[in-house]
Amino acid sequence: MSKARIIKLLNILKEKTDENHPLNSEQLIPLLREEGESVERKTIYSDIRALNDMGIYIESVKGENTGYYFDDELFENSELRILADAVSSTNFVTDAKSDAVLDKLLSLTNEHNRRKIRKTLSYRRTKSTNEQIFYNIDAIGDALYEKKKITFDYFDVMITGRRKKRREKRYETIPYAIIMQDEKYYLIGYSEHHDDYVHYRIDRMEAIKSEPTEHVYRQLDVQSYIEKHIMMYSGEAVMVRLKCASRFASDVQDQFGSSLVVRSSNDEFFECSVKVVISRLFFSWLLKYGDDIRVLSPDSVIEEYKKVCLEVLGQYGE
Repeated sequence: MSKARIIKLLNILKEKTDENHPLNSEQLIPLLREEGESVERKTIYSDIRALNDMGIYIESVKGENTGYYFDDELFENSELRILADAVSSTNFVTDAKSDAVLDKLLSLTNEHNRRKIRKTLSYRRTKSTNEQIFYNIDAIGDALYEKKKITFDYFDVMITGRRKKRREKRYETIPYAIIMQDEKYYLIGYSEHHDDYVHYRIDRMEAIKSEPTEHVYRQLDVQSYIEKHIMMYSGEAVMVRLKCASRFASDVQDQFGSSLVVRSSNDEFFECSVKVVISRLFFSWLLKYGDDIRVLSPDSVIEEYKKVCLEVLGQYGE
């Protein structure tokens, strides 16, 4: 029994077969010949038995479409599809990096599934041109694992596309979590200067350096942090009561997650309480729903919301 030949046979079955595309011995013989192996049918039967004895499952098909296929894929086709969709639609990944990651992902399945997934992928038109985020994620991940603090420069992107540092002094934080929110990667860290948690867009960080710290780590409820900071902008969290059209229940649940407490409901409306950071971004979320979502309390939030709406209207005259 040739180990090299068995490996070649396994690779052919992995690459070219699945439940709907089995290959019989007559089809496998020329494929193995292309790999430099001259075999007979009984050799293939013997090698397939050897693979099954090793726990590598090669299924056989009887009937009209007789043959063998590899039945031990690392990922289900649907799982690979989800991962491929995520890579192709994420806007912070460059076109070149998307293609490279997709090639690696799809190499984990056979040529039939690979062709099917590639032909049905939808690509986002706008992609990043900056691959720095990948190096940043690596650097932050290392610091997170090694329990080190980091220093870095932080920049904004001007309308011209030019990057501008927010300040000359380097930022400093202790990494606690790397998360994705609204198709953007964020670092949640602890600021010893502010004695509080802070967060930064990872794609706007550069020149990251790590160094030892004597920081005593605390327990951070990452999910709660995300839910209280809508669109990842900081501020004080306030309990707000809302009256919402029932048809938008899923939208409200998606937005506020486990912080949502339903107070009353009927077929048309429901009232709920949510803990949110009050900001213009929260108000912009409310505006999307017009009179279908209304703030009931507290009065301070209602007055601030009215003020923001009047300021916007004021730009267009009476």
